[in-house]
Amino acid sequence: MRTPNRLVTAIDRLQRRVLRIREFSDDPQCMLRLSLVKASAHVDLAGGTIVERGDRIGALHIWNEQMPKIPPAGPDLAWAARVVRAVKRSFQQLARHVAHHPDLEDIRAFRASFPLPYTPTTIQLLERLGLEQCDSPGGDSPFARARAWLSHRWILSLRRAFNPASARGLRADEITTRVWWISRQRLFELYGQEE
Repeated sequence: MRTPNRLVTAIDRLQRRVLRIREFSDDPQCMLRLSLVKASAHVDLAGGTIVERGDRIGALHIWNEQMPKIPPAGPDLAWAARVVRAVKRSFQQLARHVAHHPDLEDIRAFRASFPLPYTPTTIQLLERLGLEQCDSPGGDSPFARARAWLSHRWILSLRRAFNPASARGLRADEITTRVWWISRQRLFELYGQEE
């Protein structure tokens, strides 16, 4: 691993420790990690789930090391199918984890801030997987714009370190961050039964 990649990996590891981002599965196909945070705003989700500011929620994070690698020739349908299977498997593992941990009973929803180069196909896919978009407050403040600017450059660094083909030809200004949610109820409806 090249030195810049080692530095990115070390910073990523430190960030996970500080933010208490944890693996909830040892499944090699699981590509999500989890942290527990407080909701920063009121959110009404489809199906009637209401998240109040200050409620404890699950924050989902991409598990960079387990993201399917893009082939050298670029993403293709086989790679996309592997990613979809891995995301579904990850949600199944999350549902199982939540169902077996009584200390997570108060978690009514899970949030993911995915910084991606969004296309209509990407949005449709995330919606088919059960996620819904909700705006995040303060998204156009100077602080939010500066944070997004830094975040998108960090994401590009992570891509270069963990999945180099995903960064090829991609500029930081092509990445946008959207906030996605899935309620506990929807998680169990789609990916497993609550016991």
